[in-house]
Amino acid sequence: MRSVRTSVLLSAVAMLTLTACSDQLRNQPPPRASWPPPPAPAVAAPPPPPTAPSFTLDIPDSIAGDSEAERFQALRGLVDAGIVTPSEAAPRRAANLGALLPFDQPPPAAGLNQPLPLSEMGTRLAQLGGPSAAPDNAAERDLLLDQLLPLAPQQRAAPARRDAEAAQLGRARVETLATLGLVSPDEKEREIKAIDLMGLPMAITPPPTPQLSPPPTTPQQKKTPRHKPSAVDPGQKMGGIPGGAIPASGKGPVGVHLLSMASPSTTDKAIEAMKKENPELASLSFKAVKTVIPDLGTTYRLLAGPLAPAEAETLCRTLRTRGQSCAVSGFEDR
Repeated sequence: MRSVRTSVLLSAVAMLTLTACSDQLRNQPPPRASWPPPPAPAVAAPPPPPTAPSFTLDIPDSIAGDSEAERFQALRGLVDAGIVTPSEAAPRRAANLGALLPFDQPPPAAGLNQPLPLSEMGTRLAQLGGPSAAPDNAAERDLLLDQLLPLAPQQRAAPARRDAEAAQLGRARVETLATLGLVSPDEKEREIKAIDLMGLPMAITPPPTPQLSPPPTTPQQKKTPRHKPSAVDPGQKMGGIPGGAIPASGKGPVGVHLLSMASPSTTDKAIEAMKKENPELASLSFKAVKTVIPDLGTTYRLLAGPLAPAEAETLCRTLRTRGQSCAVSGFEDR
Protein backbone atom coordinates (compact mmCIF):
# COMPACT_ATOMS: atom_id res chain seq x y z
CA MET A 1 0.00 0.00 0.00
CA ARG A 2 2.87 2.31 0.81
CA SER A 3 4.50 1.58 -2.54
CA VAL A 4 1.37 2.61 -4.40
CA ARG A 5 1.26 5.88 -2.58
CA THR A 6 4.89 6.44 -3.38
CA SER A 7 4.28 5.84 -7.07
CA VAL A 8 1.38 8.22 -7.16
CA LEU A 9 3.44 10.81 -5.38
CA LEU A 10 6.31 10.45 -7.82
CA SER A 11 3.94 10.77 -10.77
CA ALA A 12 2.49 13.94 -9.36
CA VAL A 13 5.94 15.41 -8.82
CA ALA A 14 6.89 14.52 -12.41
CA MET A 15 3.81 16.23 -13.78
CA LEU A 16 4.49 19.36 -11.76
CA THR A 17 8.08 19.39 -13.00
CA LEU A 18 7.03 19.04 -16.67
CA THR A 19 4.45 21.78 -16.25
CA ALA A 20 7.03 24.14 -14.80
CA CYS A 21 9.48 23.33 -17.59
CA SER A 22 6.86 23.88 -20.31
CA ASP A 23 6.08 27.31 -18.84
CA GLN A 24 9.77 28.23 -19.11
CA LEU A 25 10.15 26.91 -22.71
CA ARG A 26 6.93 28.46 -24.07
CA ASN A 27 7.50 31.45 -26.49
CA GLN A 28 11.24 30.76 -26.69
CA PRO A 29 13.00 30.59 -30.12
CA PRO A 30 14.16 27.15 -31.17
CA PRO A 31 17.88 26.37 -31.26
CA ARG A 32 19.74 27.52 -34.37
CA ALA A 33 20.59 24.03 -35.46
CA SER A 34 16.91 23.02 -35.56
CA TRP A 35 16.08 25.14 -38.68
CA PRO A 36 17.37 24.64 -42.32
CA PRO A 37 19.70 27.38 -43.55
CA PRO A 38 17.97 30.22 -45.47
CA PRO A 39 18.37 30.20 -49.31
CA ALA A 40 21.23 32.22 -50.75
CA PRO A 41 20.17 35.53 -52.27
CA ALA A 42 19.79 35.46 -56.08
CA VAL A 43 22.67 37.07 -57.97
CA ALA A 44 21.48 39.34 -60.78
CA ALA A 45 22.98 38.55 -64.21
CA PRO A 46 25.27 41.28 -65.50
CA PRO A 47 23.67 43.46 -68.21
CA PRO A 48 24.73 42.61 -71.78
CA PRO A 49 27.39 44.88 -73.24
CA PRO A 50 25.95 47.74 -75.30
CA THR A 51 25.71 47.10 -79.04
CA ALA A 52 27.97 49.34 -81.08
CA PRO A 53 25.97 51.70 -83.32
CA SER A 54 25.95 50.72 -86.98
CA PHE A 55 24.42 51.83 -90.27
CA THR A 56 23.42 49.59 -93.16
CA LEU A 57 22.78 51.17 -96.54
CA ASP A 58 20.40 49.56 -99.02
CA ILE A 59 21.33 50.49 -102.61
CA PRO A 60 18.62 49.58 -105.16
CA ASP A 61 19.87 47.76 -108.24
CA SER A 62 18.56 50.51 -110.49
CA ILE A 63 21.16 53.01 -109.18
CA ALA A 64 23.98 50.61 -108.29
CA GLY A 65 27.18 52.11 -109.69
CA ASP A 66 25.68 55.60 -109.94
CA SER A 67 27.88 57.17 -107.26
CA GLU A 68 26.01 60.48 -107.25
CA ALA A 69 22.62 58.86 -106.73
CA GLU A 70 24.10 56.51 -104.11
CA ARG A 71 25.24 59.52 -102.04
CA PHE A 72 21.73 60.95 -101.98
CA GLN A 73 20.35 57.53 -101.09
CA ALA A 74 22.83 57.38 -98.20
CA LEU A 75 21.81 60.84 -96.95
CA ARG A 76 18.16 59.81 -96.95
CA GLY A 77 19.04 56.62 -95.07
CA LEU A 78 20.94 58.62 -92.44
CA VAL A 79 17.88 60.85 -91.93
CA ASP A 80 15.56 57.84 -91.67
CA ALA A 81 17.89 56.30 -89.06
CA GLY A 82 17.92 59.50 -86.98
CA ILE A 83 21.67 59.93 -87.47
CA VAL A 84 21.22 63.17 -89.45
CA THR A 85 18.35 65.59 -88.96
CA PRO A 86 16.19 66.78 -91.87
CA SER A 87 17.35 70.35 -91.20
CA GLU A 88 20.96 69.20 -91.64
CA ALA A 89 20.24 67.22 -94.79
CA ALA A 90 18.10 69.76 -96.67
CA PRO A 91 20.81 72.39 -97.37
CA ARG A 92 23.34 69.71 -98.35
CA ARG A 93 20.86 68.24 -100.81
CA ALA A 94 20.00 71.67 -102.23
CA ALA A 95 23.68 72.60 -102.69
CA ASN A 96 24.28 69.48 -104.81
CA LEU A 97 20.93 68.88 -106.48
CA GLY A 98 22.58 69.33 -109.87
CA ALA A 99 24.01 65.83 -109.45
CA LEU A 100 20.47 64.46 -109.76
CA LEU A 101 19.06 67.13 -112.08
CA PRO A 102 22.01 68.14 -114.29
CA PHE A 103 19.91 69.89 -116.95
CA ASP A 104 17.75 71.96 -114.60
CA GLN A 105 20.10 72.78 -111.69
CA PRO A 106 23.60 74.30 -111.38
CA PRO A 107 26.49 71.82 -111.30
CA PRO A 108 27.06 70.08 -107.94
CA ALA A 109 30.30 69.86 -105.99
CA ALA A 110 33.16 68.38 -107.95
CA GLY A 111 33.99 64.73 -107.29
CA LEU A 112 30.55 63.40 -106.40
CA ASN A 113 30.93 60.81 -109.15
CA GLN A 114 33.65 59.10 -107.10
CA PRO A 115 32.58 56.05 -105.02
CA LEU A 116 32.68 56.17 -101.21
CA PRO A 117 32.41 53.50 -98.45
CA LEU A 118 28.97 54.80 -97.56
CA SER A 119 27.99 52.14 -95.01
CA GLU A 120 31.25 52.60 -93.10
CA MET A 121 30.81 56.38 -93.12
CA GLY A 122 27.25 56.04 -91.84
CA THR A 123 28.36 53.70 -89.05
CA ARG A 124 31.02 56.18 -87.96
CA LEU A 125 28.48 59.01 -87.95
CA ALA A 126 26.23 56.88 -85.73
CA GLN A 127 29.15 56.23 -83.35
CA LEU A 128 29.87 59.94 -83.12
CA GLY A 129 26.46 60.52 -81.61
CA GLY A 130 24.27 61.73 -84.41
CA PRO A 131 22.84 65.23 -84.10
CA SER A 132 23.71 65.34 -80.38
CA ALA A 133 27.40 64.61 -80.92
CA ALA A 134 29.77 65.81 -78.25
CA PRO A 135 31.76 68.95 -79.12
CA ASP A 136 34.92 66.86 -79.50
CA ASN A 137 33.18 64.75 -82.18
CA ALA A 138 31.41 67.57 -84.02
CA ALA A 139 34.38 68.42 -86.24
CA GLU A 140 34.79 64.83 -87.46
CA ARG A 141 31.06 64.55 -88.01
CA ASP A 142 30.96 67.70 -90.16
CA LEU A 143 33.96 66.44 -92.14
CA LEU A 144 32.22 63.15 -92.93
CA LEU A 145 29.03 64.91 -94.01
CA ASP A 146 31.04 67.24 -96.24
CA GLN A 147 32.69 64.23 -97.84
CA LEU A 148 29.24 62.84 -98.55
CA LEU A 149 27.58 66.05 -99.83
CA PRO A 150 29.40 69.35 -99.18
CA LEU A 151 27.35 72.06 -97.53
CA ALA A 152 29.29 74.82 -99.31
CA PRO A 153 31.11 73.34 -102.33
CA GLN A 154 34.47 74.99 -103.00
CA GLN A 155 34.66 73.58 -106.53
CA ARG A 156 31.87 72.73 -108.91
CA ALA A 157 31.71 69.93 -111.43
CA ALA A 158 31.73 70.65 -115.14
CA PRO A 159 28.30 71.36 -116.66
CA ALA A 160 26.43 68.37 -118.03
CA ARG A 161 27.04 67.41 -121.63
CA ARG A 162 24.22 68.54 -123.85
CA ASP A 163 24.10 66.12 -126.71
CA ALA A 164 21.52 63.58 -127.85
CA GLU A 165 22.94 60.64 -125.89
CA ALA A 166 23.35 62.67 -122.69
CA ALA A 167 19.76 63.87 -123.01
CA GLN A 168 18.50 60.34 -123.61
CA LEU A 169 20.34 58.98 -120.58
CA GLY A 170 19.26 61.97 -118.49
CA ARG A 171 15.60 61.36 -119.26
CA ALA A 172 15.84 57.66 -118.34
CA ARG A 173 17.83 58.45 -115.19
CA VAL A 174 15.41 61.02 -113.80
CA GLU A 175 12.56 58.54 -114.30
CA THR A 176 14.49 56.04 -112.16
CA LEU A 177 15.30 58.64 -109.50
CA ALA A 178 11.66 59.70 -109.30
CA THR A 179 10.55 56.08 -108.92
CA LEU A 180 12.91 55.72 -105.95
CA GLY A 181 11.73 59.00 -104.42
CA LEU A 182 15.14 60.66 -104.68
CA VAL A 183 13.57 63.50 -106.69
CA SER A 184 10.05 64.82 -106.35
CA PRO A 185 7.46 64.74 -109.15
CA ASP A 186 7.87 68.50 -109.61
CA GLU A 187 11.66 68.17 -109.84
CA LYS A 188 11.30 65.38 -112.40
CA GLU A 189 8.90 67.45 -114.48
CA ARG A 190 11.25 70.44 -114.51
CA GLU A 191 14.21 68.25 -115.51
CA ILE A 192 12.35 66.68 -118.42
CA LYS A 193 11.14 70.12 -119.53
CA ALA A 194 14.74 71.39 -119.46
CA ILE A 195 15.81 68.44 -121.63
CA ASP A 196 13.00 69.11 -124.11
CA LEU A 197 13.92 72.81 -124.31
CA MET A 198 17.41 71.91 -125.51
CA GLY A 199 15.84 70.95 -128.81
CA LEU A 200 18.03 67.86 -129.20
CA PRO A 201 16.73 64.88 -131.15
CA MET A 202 15.39 62.29 -128.76
CA ALA A 203 15.97 59.40 -131.16
CA ILE A 204 17.60 56.49 -129.38
CA THR A 205 21.34 56.53 -129.85
CA PRO A 206 23.51 55.75 -131.74
CA PRO A 207 22.51 58.09 -134.62
CA PRO A 208 22.40 56.75 -138.16
CA THR A 209 25.69 56.78 -140.01
CA PRO A 210 25.75 57.99 -143.60
CA GLN A 211 25.83 55.30 -146.22
CA LEU A 212 28.61 55.76 -148.75
CA SER A 213 28.33 54.41 -152.26
CA PRO A 214 30.67 51.45 -152.73
CA PRO A 215 33.65 52.00 -155.02
CA PRO A 216 33.52 50.51 -158.51
CA THR A 217 34.08 46.78 -158.48
CA THR A 218 37.29 45.62 -160.09
CA PRO A 219 38.55 42.08 -160.76
CA GLN A 220 40.97 42.49 -157.87
CA GLN A 221 38.18 43.54 -155.49
CA LYS A 222 35.95 40.60 -156.44
CA LYS A 223 38.34 38.31 -154.61
CA THR A 224 38.39 40.45 -151.44
CA PRO A 225 35.21 40.94 -149.37
CA ARG A 226 34.28 44.58 -149.08
CA HIS A 227 33.53 44.14 -145.34
CA LYS A 228 36.15 42.59 -143.20
CA PRO A 229 35.14 41.16 -139.85
CA SER A 230 38.31 42.48 -138.26
CA ALA A 231 36.89 45.89 -137.38
CA VAL A 232 33.87 48.16 -137.57
CA ASP A 233 33.81 50.75 -140.35
CA PRO A 234 35.58 54.01 -139.32
CA GLY A 235 32.43 56.03 -139.85
CA GLN A 236 30.55 53.77 -137.47
CA LYS A 237 33.37 53.74 -134.93
CA MET A 238 33.04 57.49 -134.44
CA GLY A 239 29.55 58.09 -135.87
CA GLY A 240 28.57 60.55 -133.15
CA ILE A 241 28.56 57.77 -130.52
CA PRO A 242 30.20 59.01 -127.29
CA GLY A 243 33.07 56.69 -126.48
CA GLY A 244 32.99 55.11 -129.97
CA ALA A 245 31.22 51.98 -131.09
CA ILE A 246 32.14 48.63 -129.57
CA PRO A 247 34.80 47.24 -131.95
CA ALA A 248 34.74 43.68 -133.22
CA SER A 249 37.71 41.47 -132.42
CA GLY A 250 37.87 39.97 -135.90
CA LYS A 251 37.42 36.45 -134.53
CA GLY A 252 33.67 36.27 -134.36
CA PRO A 253 30.39 37.62 -135.70
CA VAL A 254 29.20 41.18 -135.30
CA GLY A 255 25.94 42.62 -134.11
CA VAL A 256 23.95 45.83 -134.26
CA HIS A 257 23.90 48.54 -131.60
CA LEU A 258 20.27 49.66 -131.26
CA LEU A 259 20.06 51.89 -128.18
CA SER A 260 21.72 52.94 -124.94
CA MET A 261 20.12 52.65 -121.50
CA ALA A 262 20.85 54.26 -118.15
CA SER A 263 20.18 50.99 -116.31
CA PRO A 264 20.13 47.30 -117.27
CA SER A 265 16.81 46.96 -115.44
CA THR A 266 15.00 48.22 -118.55
CA THR A 267 16.60 45.63 -120.87
CA ASP A 268 13.64 43.23 -121.05
CA LYS A 269 11.15 45.99 -121.84
CA ALA A 270 13.47 47.46 -124.49
CA ILE A 271 13.91 44.06 -126.18
CA GLU A 272 10.17 43.44 -126.18
CA ALA A 273 9.51 46.83 -127.79
CA MET A 274 12.28 46.33 -130.35
CA LYS A 275 10.98 42.94 -131.47
CA LYS A 276 7.43 44.23 -131.70
CA GLU A 277 8.41 47.16 -133.91
CA ASN A 278 11.04 45.29 -135.94
CA PRO A 279 10.17 41.66 -136.75
CA GLU A 280 13.64 41.18 -138.26
CA LEU A 281 15.05 41.16 -134.73
CA ALA A 282 12.82 38.36 -133.42
CA SER A 283 15.31 35.57 -134.16
CA LEU A 284 18.38 37.39 -132.79
CA SER A 285 19.94 37.26 -129.35
CA PHE A 286 20.17 40.42 -127.24
CA LYS A 287 22.54 41.57 -124.55
CA ALA A 288 23.25 44.79 -122.65
CA VAL A 289 26.94 45.70 -122.59
CA LYS A 290 28.11 48.00 -119.80
CA THR A 291 30.17 50.92 -121.11
CA VAL A 292 31.77 53.81 -119.19
CA ILE A 293 31.71 57.04 -121.20
CA PRO A 294 34.06 59.86 -120.04
CA ASP A 295 32.27 62.86 -118.51
CA LEU A 296 28.92 61.10 -118.88
CA GLY A 297 29.08 58.00 -116.73
CA THR A 298 27.93 54.43 -117.18
CA THR A 299 25.59 53.39 -119.96
CA TYR A 300 24.33 50.00 -121.11
CA ARG A 301 24.32 49.44 -124.87
CA LEU A 302 21.68 47.08 -126.24
CA LEU A 303 23.14 44.83 -128.93
CA ALA A 304 21.46 42.25 -131.18
CA GLY A 305 23.20 39.46 -133.04
CA PRO A 306 25.11 37.45 -134.01
CA LEU A 307 25.29 38.43 -137.65
CA ALA A 308 27.72 38.41 -140.51
CA PRO A 309 29.03 41.92 -141.30
CA ALA A 310 27.05 42.16 -144.54
CA GLU A 311 23.87 40.99 -142.78
CA ALA A 312 24.37 43.57 -140.02
CA GLU A 313 24.68 46.42 -142.54
CA THR A 314 21.61 45.28 -144.44
CA LEU A 315 19.62 45.06 -141.21
CA CYS A 316 20.73 48.55 -140.15
CA ARG A 317 19.65 50.02 -143.48
CA THR A 318 16.22 48.45 -143.06
CA LEU A 319 15.81 49.69 -139.49
CA ARG A 320 16.91 53.23 -140.33
CA THR A 321 14.12 53.54 -142.90
CA ARG A 322 11.73 53.29 -139.92
CA GLY A 323 13.57 55.91 -137.87
CA GLN A 324 15.32 53.34 -135.67
CA SER A 325 18.97 54.16 -135.07
CA CYS A 326 21.39 51.33 -135.75
CA ALA A 327 25.16 50.82 -136.06
CA VAL A 328 27.26 47.75 -136.73
CA SER A 329 29.15 46.77 -133.60
CA GLY A 330 31.12 43.94 -132.03
CA PHE A 331 29.13 41.07 -130.57
CA GLU A 332 31.77 38.82 -129.02
CA ASP A 333 31.29 37.42 -125.52
CA ARG A 334 32.63 39.90 -122.97
